[in-house]
Amino acid sequence: MSRISKKFTQLKAKNQKAFCAYICAGDPNYQTSLEILKNLASQDVDFIELGIPFLDPAGDGPIIEEASRRSIKSGMNLKKTLQMVSEFREENNSTPIILMGYFNPILKYGLDKIFIDAKNAGVDGFLIVDLPHEEEDEIINYIEKSQIDLIRLIAPTTSKLRAQKIIKNASGFLYLISMLGITGTKSAKYKNNIDNIAMLKEISDLPIGIGFGIKTPEIAKQFCQLDIDTIIVGSTFVDKISQLSNNNNSKQEIINEINQIAQNFVKKIKNE
Repeated sequence: MSRISKKFTQLKAKNQKAFCAYICAGDPNYQTSLEILKNLASQDVDFIELGIPFLDPAGDGPIIEEASRRSIKSGMNLKKTLQMVSEFREENNSTPIILMGYFNPILKYGLDKIFIDAKNAGVDGFLIVDLPHEEEDEIINYIEKSQIDLIRLIAPTTSKLRAQKIIKNASGFLYLISMLGITGTKSAKYKNNIDNIAMLKEISDLPIGIGFGIKTPEIAKQFCQLDIDTIIVGSTFVDKISQLSNNNNSKQEIINEINQIAQNFVKKIKNE
């Protein structure tokens, strides 16, 4: 059983939703980012979505785009992202790691080796934002050989027919985008997602994650009313890292602040 499947099974037995936190790998620098990654896992964050830095994102707002800029400026790339996961796995072999990114860096790395290298590093899933299902044949054989999960995005405007095509080769879980627009710009409303969730439940048995616009623990708590399996939060963490690094806070101060944010979300999502 994969780490992702095992985690969902464990949480279902406890009747709990999962909490997934997103950070950009290498933001604001390699060592601080690695320590944030390790600490998020220690705060009962169930899944960690690790962004591959990229300067021409299609779905990310200015907060995450700026994080990529800081990361790349500090020397981060996809190879170092895999190295970061390997170092994380030296201490943690249970928290699932999902790499989120765009196709260009993956193609540049080499389709014949990226997924195997990622699996060997300890990556559990890939979420490739700009790879439509019509073009996924380029990677499916490599994905299957590596036994890594391919997590697919479902837009709020996606029809049932198109969703059925998108999820054909999906595994791990489905990522439902909670609202129109880019990340970090406005707050999502849980009631707007009821119909889309029902549609996905009808056509797939995969767990459902939901993200975009879930900025506060209170909003996350509202989303827990939905028939979903995991809440995904990104811009809130990335924005705080940006504020603190721009203010020249120390590595430990950044870690402490991020830990507190994670704790606040976990308490609301887990009813603690």
